[in-house]
Amino acid sequence: MSMDDSKMRRLVFELSGEHETLPKSEIIACIEAYGWHYDIIKSYDQVIIMDTDSDVNALADRLALTHNILEIILDCKNDAEDILKEAQTADIKLKEGETFVVRVNRIKNYGSITADFERKLGAVFWHRGYPVNLTQPDAVLRALITEDRCIFGRLIRAIDRAQYDERAPLKKPFFLPGVLMPRISRAVVNMSRITEGWMLDPFSGTGGTLVEAGLISHDIKVVGCDIQKKMVYGTRKNLRHYGTNYHVIKEDSLNMGIKTGSVDAIVTDFPYGVSTPIAAESLEVFYRNALREMYRALKEGRYTVVICKEPMEKLLKEAGFIVIETHAQRIHKSLTRYISLAKK
Repeated sequence: MSMDDSKMRRLVFELSGEHETLPKSEIIACIEAYGWHYDIIKSYDQVIIMDTDSDVNALADRLALTHNILEIILDCKNDAEDILKEAQTADIKLKEGETFVVRVNRIKNYGSITADFERKLGAVFWHRGYPVNLTQPDAVLRALITEDRCIFGRLIRAIDRAQYDERAPLKKPFFLPGVLMPRISRAVVNMSRITEGWMLDPFSGTGGTLVEAGLISHDIKVVGCDIQKKMVYGTRKNLRHYGTNYHVIKEDSLNMGIKTGSVDAIVTDFPYGVSTPIAAESLEVFYRNALREMYRALKEGRYTVVICKEPMEKLLKEAGFIVIETHAQRIHKSLTRYISLAKK
């Protein structure tokens, strides 16, 4: 894509660390969904530096697996003396009289800085004449210590991650164990790149992905299918609770009454076949038939995200999809989820 350099900003994304690869994919998906531009400059453990013309507030409102978005100030070695030396001349973009506070995040014990380093770094800026305010500063300056680098920046937006805790499965009107946690549900919905239109979950279960999609925007309408009556009722209950624009039907997801090429995105967590009725002679036949039906319903050029206890690349390709990426998420010793992004 061609980029207008005048609109680009160099941003730092401080990732949550809940998964090694999903946070980066979520950020890229959200940027691409709105047609914004980006160029990844550097990628470190739990830190991405990127040039982008994205609307930061709109981006922050969608993201689930990012902690903070910063405007970069400096990128240097993670040695304490080097950081303090660089800080003496760094442009921290504070106006006269604006207050600041310094926060240091030492990721996974990288580097060798000590507990008093935060105070020492703050003192450098204080000696330069900038006033400190520890409780209500005008600017929060964050130093991220990762691998062999210190990435230092000014906080632009913190991600409201508490909202996902408020939507934890046990806090919803209808609950069953083993479902995706809200932050992962939001991340996989974001990976589908939907901004408006219909998002389908053909195995809607308790409706976690539908809830997250519906909360992103009123322009997104969600449709869910499930073969079990109790799941349909439970999903409707959850969606009503969050005021989502929805349509949920009791239906065989292998033969949906949905017009061919009519949905804008599909996100689903396949049933694991333990306590769920499977309408096929085997799980593999079930998956194959389900993916063919999903391919039929999806619009050309749109995306699906499939979560399953087994790798699905081969079956996705057989159904006609182009597989873009797969992420493995280990839940416990006997269960790993595979999250695949594919395009029709």
